[in-house]
Amino acid sequence: MTTPAGAATRAPASGTSGQQAPVQAAPFRAGTFRTLSSDGYQVSQTLGASAVQLTPYSPSPNSYIRGIWIQAVNTASGNSATVAFNGDAPWIAYQSVIFQDANEKPIVGPFDGYTLMIINKFGGYTSLGDPRAVSIYSVTTGSGSSGGSFTFVLYVPLEVVSRDTLGALQNKSSSSSFQLLLTVNTEAAVYSTNPTSAPTLVTTCFEDGWVQPKPSDLTGTPLSQSPPQLGTTQYWTRGSYNALNGSQQVQLNQGLGYPIRNYVAINYDVANSTRATGDSDFPTTFQMIFKGTSMFNISKTLWKTQMSMAWSYYSTTADAALGLENGVYVWQFTQDFDNSPGAELRNGYLPTEQGDQLQAVATWNGNSTLYWVANYVAPIAGPTNLASIRAGR
Repeated sequence: MTTPAGAATRAPASGTSGQQAPVQAAPFRAGTFRTLSSDGYQVSQTLGASAVQLTPYSPSPNSYIRGIWIQAVNTASGNSATVAFNGDAPWIAYQSVIFQDANEKPIVGPFDGYTLMIINKFGGYTSLGDPRAVSIYSVTTGSGSSGGSFTFVLYVPLEVVSRDTLGALQNKSSSSSFQLLLTVNTEAAVYSTNPTSAPTLVTTCFEDGWVQPKPSDLTGTPLSQSPPQLGTTQYWTRGSYNALNGSQQVQLNQGLGYPIRNYVAINYDVANSTRATGDSDFPTTFQMIFKGTSMFNISKTLWKTQMSMAWSYYSTTADAALGLENGVYVWQFTQDFDNSPGAELRNGYLPTEQGDQLQAVATWNGNSTLYWVANYVAPIAGPTNLASIRAGR
């Protein structure tokens, strides 16, 4: 058959063979659903004169792991002493928390349970981040029979953002498992006045994860089979800077070389090892210099104001539910989607390289130990490839 003179012919679009473009797979989150379950780990340990490392917890293979929930129930009975807790209690019941990969590289930790509580409170992982403000939290002081008892729940975060599941890690092999290592602290570290009889701490772990999606949904649309940029991992690590007193210019090294999601300063007074005095010791004005640029130079009062407004922690009582923490100051880079920390598109992360200048310039009001906690993200595409993990790509 010939084409009539003057008739137009339709050619395939430029760069195509005339075939339909393949259907784009739906996001991983559209094809999976959350699993939250116990796989039988429950260990009892009486608080005593020595710290005790618990049996390691290895989460069962569950396709993809988001994090671990730690339930701590400490039961005292028959008490007649006027029980009082130390400043970082009850969280300090765990002297050490480490979540490590199959090569024994720490992903979260090592640090104590109080530091993990601060990560929960300011890390931006849930709408209500404060573990003191949840309904099950309880601490019993005084001379009643159950004086010294407490209950709390803490979260070990792996996933960065639940909206698109970035940071959830593959957990399919029992031969190359992750491990959570917990060390129960001494009774003296938890209490300033002990209960009459040493209480027993029961630790139960729950695994939080995602199931493996089916190849396609009910309409035939293909489903992504793994979280975005699988292998991208967020880390929480801590370093210490000792004997800070008077005018200081401190080079901070934790997390450099990767995109920074959060920094947290925790200041303790050297003489009495408390954050309460550490808060008084903390500089009245604090300056951060990054690669020669002053990122901020603000008063302690304004810093606390910014934290209170960002996280809606409005209580005027420190170390209380929905209040700020003595000696704790958070510099966060997660607030770039709406006004809530953790509502993030990863556009606001601080890009850093190894050897960068990151200096705190300030005058401490008393002899202090500063713990600098860094939350950084290691993209699978390379440590400085921040573009690969931005949402919407």
